[in-house]
Amino acid sequence: MAKKSKTKVFEDFFAQFQLRSYKQGEMIIRADDDPRGIFCLTKGYIRQYVISRAGGELTLYILQPISYFPMVWAFNNTPNVYYYETLTPAEIGRAPRNQVLDFIKDKPDLIFELMSELLRRHEESLARIEHLVFSDAYRRVISMLLYVAKYFGAKNKDGIVVNHRFTHQDISTLVGVARETVSIEMGKLVQRKFITFVGHTMIFSDIVRLEQELRSSKTAPANN
Repeated sequence: MAKKSKTKVFEDFFAQFQLRSYKQGEMIIRADDDPRGIFCLTKGYIRQYVISRAGGELTLYILQPISYFPMVWAFNNTPNVYYYETLTPAEIGRAPRNQVLDFIKDKPDLIFELMSELLRRHEESLARIEHLVFSDAYRRVISMLLYVAKYFGAKNKDGIVVNHRFTHQDISTLVGVARETVSIEMGKLVQRKFITFVGHTMIFSDIVRLEQELRSSKTAPANN
């Protein structure tokens, strides 16, 4: 019999706890809440975000199956400062923090894999912060669309297809610019055929070309 991966062992541990179904847009954890346990996302997507004093939202990360959260709170017992909200319908389990820590404390390989996942998220977040700070709105939007294509897209004969509906407001919270600005920049990308919409479906026919546009030093084109 094949040996189970360390993360599969962790999934099996969470399987003893009841899954709960959530609708799109439901709040799982609020900032400064006591999470009352560690959550395991088994189906759907969750966005992790912050709200500024002025009321603006900035999405920091999109969690996909299988993800565990909030892990920083779990390991460090620091107050949770993030909101976790379902981006799609989702199924989530929750285990008591002390039971999770007791389970993993003598499993260094599992701890290593969990830490590796946290570091991967951290690296992606740093790359996004770099674009938020140094890029113009056009490239911020491109960066976010590449992120969406990577995590929500599926390849077919037309390229990479994203069936989940991302509104301009959704993208606005992901790139930290006004919704109206997102609409302008998305218009440029549609006009230049970097993306195509069929109903709510987003199609990337040439993802490499879009990646090259992100790296280009040319000034973003103006709308005609």
